[in-house]
Amino acid sequence: MFIQRNTMTNEDTRTYEVLISNFTDARAVLECCICLSDVCEVVDALEIKASSPPPVPQNLTCLLNLTKPFTLLCKWDPGQKILDISTNYTLHIEISDSERFVCVPAPDEHFCRVPRAGFTFFNPMQVYVMAVNAYGSVTSETQELCPMKTAKLDAPQIQGVGTVKYGCLGQGWHLSQSQSWITRSLHVEIKLTPLDNKGLSSEQVISGKARPGNTVEVCGLLHGMMYQSSMRIKYDGGPWSEWSHPTKATTRMKAPTGRLVTWLKLLGPPVNKHYTAQLLWKPSLQFRANSMNVSYIVSFMRTPSRRERVRVTELQHCTFQLPVGVRKVYLSAMNAAGESSSTHVTVYRRKELDQSCNLHVVPQSEETALVEWTGCTGYVLEWRVSWEEAADSISFEILDKNQTSLVVPGLEPYKPFDFSLYTKYKEGICQNSTIMAYTREKAPSVSPNLKFREFRPYIELFWDEIPLQERNGFITGYKVFYWDEKNNTRVLDVGTKTSVILKDLRPFSMYEFLLMTSTSGGSLNGSIVTMQAPAIDSFELVLILVSACVALILLFIGAFSCLSNNKCLKKILWPMIPDPANSSIKKWTTADSLTDMPTFKEVKEPVLVYLSHFSLLSLPESELWEEDEKLRSNKWTYDRGKADEGHTDSSRDSGPYNSEQLSESVSYATVVFAGAYRSQPGPPPAYVRSDSTQPLLGEEEPSSPSPFEMSAHMDVSAVGHFSTHQENLKTEELQDSLLEDFPMLRSLETHN
Repeated sequence: MFIQRNTMTNEDTRTYEVLISNFTDARAVLECCICLSDVCEVVDALEIKASSPPPVPQNLTCLLNLTKPFTLLCKWDPGQKILDISTNYTLHIEISDSERFVCVPAPDEHFCRVPRAGFTFFNPMQVYVMAVNAYGSVTSETQELCPMKTAKLDAPQIQGVGTVKYGCLGQGWHLSQSQSWITRSLHVEIKLTPLDNKGLSSEQVISGKARPGNTVEVCGLLHGMMYQSSMRIKYDGGPWSEWSHPTKATTRMKAPTGRLVTWLKLLGPPVNKHYTAQLLWKPSLQFRANSMNVSYIVSFMRTPSRRERVRVTELQHCTFQLPVGVRKVYLSAMNAAGESSSTHVTVYRRKELDQSCNLHVVPQSEETALVEWTGCTGYVLEWRVSWEEAADSISFEILDKNQTSLVVPGLEPYKPFDFSLYTKYKEGICQNSTIMAYTREKAPSVSPNLKFREFRPYIELFWDEIPLQERNGFITGYKVFYWDEKNNTRVLDVGTKTSVILKDLRPFSMYEFLLMTSTSGGSLNGSIVTMQAPAIDSFELVLILVSACVALILLFIGAFSCLSNNKCLKKILWPMIPDPANSSIKKWTTADSLTDMPTFKEVKEPVLVYLSHFSLLSLPESELWEEDEKLRSNKWTYDRGKADEGHTDSSRDSGPYNSEQLSESVSYATVVFAGAYRSQPGPPPAYVRSDSTQPLLGEEEPSSPSPFEMSAHMDVSAVGHFSTHQENLKTEELQDSLLEDFPMLRSLETHN
């Protein structure tokens, strides 16, 4: 910007004046030039800085100091500082219209100490701060205050605490020596904390007004209870003093009052006519111990006239032997002042029933849980930390008849709690259901240590279960991580099992193993364990090779023997055909064949019967057995009229055998199969002999089928009958020659 000015304001002093409008820059340089024609020369320059009046002071506060010398300290907030512009502050106090006081702080200070002459203790005053700089002045908001209301008094000194009457304590006090000149009433606050009250009462704070030196009486306290008390004071709306040093005192004692909430259960069946009973109790809302030291008396009555004391304890539970005939137990509280009235406890028998409840726990917070149940009517809900077995860890709640849920307080996160529901029936009390639950879960505190067991060439990893105290939740699963020298990592999810067998390890390789344990709240990795994969040693390798070689040799020998034997090969390739000529029956003697023959009444000695016709029929097994039984029951009797009605051979009608008659004829036999052999299609008979009388050549062997062996299930008794033949033989040698030519008929000498 260039401004040309030719007007002289004052000729004598040669002073010029220039007015610059619309100057918006915060900082600029003003130069003064003398110009001759078009040539200008700067003769002087000045830096211009834009500014404004100081900001208004804020947050003015004052505090009275009651220690000598008395002063009033006032502080304020100056606001944003303006650069290179000095600001002066002054504190103005208007005590009255005619009396004022001004306090000037040191430079760059934003507080001021007003001496005793500049204020009063109990009268209100007007106080404000003024800020002045080169561009103007500003004034803060005016505050009205009473200096005494801003003073923080010293903590009171307790002279003593005494018992005035039942349930009351009297507390004497005074101010510190430097403030003993204050005689006006002050606000008093007393804090009372009961000691060893076992949760019966909480901390109490009582407020009031009192003059220094007067006794403050506090009532509504528990009888016979020791309290720790502290006191603080203030003047009207001023700040509270610090709490005084605590003192202890005990209220007057009297006998306990109110009833106790009880829960009695029998632990198992009676032994020697006595139950093992467990009694738990807790104070009701109306119960007052009225002393710090309370004992409880458990008793029962065998007879109406005498009560037997079972146990005296300071705990809130006991276990004792209860006779079978007792129906009620009595519980009372006692202190040094007396004994309370008895609480009657009914004895319910323990009952084992099949009815079950659906118990469900829903966490509400880290310290509370909602327990719900369906399918039964609850009587008592019991809970405790799962790993604690002591009776003092058990908590319980008596339920209403129609109650189906309960919010359980006082739980702890990351700890398992067992919730048990008991139901009362007409026959007794039954424990229906128990469930474990957490209010909150997190990762386990520890991870199990991995252990190894070798099953060459495999290894088994196993570990112990984590203790309940360190699980912090329900274990949802384990994972095994392992990797070799080349960082080839594998992961096995084994679920909730505590062992796993690894089969894919390379022998002589080093592996590192890591176990991760998980809950619903998180997972924790265990320490890394290093192990070399097992290998088969030389002895085991030799043993395996020798066993394999022996097995192969035996297999080869068996296969060679089987294939080299024609009989074995025939059994494999085609079925066996029986050969009566090579049957072992022909080697039997007459004496052996007659050992099992029943005794005949008509003849004294057995006589050979020559047959000219017989049939081998394939009958069902049941019919074979029936025929066998008939033969045994009929004593080998022969009925010629009924025998072999299915054949038309004339030899069937021949008369009885006559040993005295001889014949020159040679008997032949016909072998007929009525069914297929071994359920196979029956081929045409391979060997058929007729009734011809043509004599046989002595040297010629009959053409026979392949030899056969008698099967174990074949029975000669299955044959229906045999017709007679070869009557009137002359000599015994003829009989032998005939049988030699007919080995099949010779085998039929036995009738078994």
